[in-house]
Amino acid sequence: MSNIILIQHCHSEHHLNNMSGGWTDTPLTEAGKGQAKKIGEKLKEFVEKNACVLYSSDLLRAFQTADIVGAELKLDVIQEKGLREINSGVAAGKTKDWTRANRNPRAKSEFDLDYREFQSGETWREFYSRVSNCMDRICELENEKSILIVSHGGTLGYILAWWLKFEPEMIVNAYFSSSAGGVTVLSQNSFQQNVVNKFNDTSHLEY
Repeated sequence: MSNIILIQHCHSEHHLNNMSGGWTDTPLTEAGKGQAKKIGEKLKEFVEKNACVLYSSDLLRAFQTADIVGAELKLDVIQEKGLREINSGVAAGKTKDWTRANRNPRAKSEFDLDYREFQSGETWREFYSRVSNCMDRICELENEKSILIVSHGGTLGYILAWWLKFEPEMIVNAYFSSSAGGVTVLSQNSFQQNVVNKFNDTSHLEY
């Protein structure tokens, strides 16, 4: 494995229409489609020089981003449910107003790994375990290639935590905040240390 390039899905309808995130399945906006094309253009030179494979969450906003990026790079998209955002259970498809009124009560004020925000949804511990297991599986399968991954803000943050070998309890005090269309680059150095070369680069969206 040469590098892992993480791409947060681009601007989505749920950013505009007061819908919740999580497993709510919304498409990209026209602006988001333009962002995805710019990401593909940015990565062309890298992909031309490296053997690459492209994975994506199967939720529409991530898959559409990956599909546009893949068309620019001439890469097929491999959909992977394990790369989805946190499972929002009964809140999927609901508005942000509904989620505020219907989330489960919190037992403590600080971040709680075992808090299940919505019925049938994941706890943060379960989410981290699912993302970590998914990344282990992908890296084992694609160990000779650079891996491009299109996912979601929460998923991307937990991929970073997995890369830095965080124990679950370590994410209680750490959060990686990224933005739509941001690109993050991970690699290993000569000491086999896991390196974050670039985090949430959005310079390609500025032209």
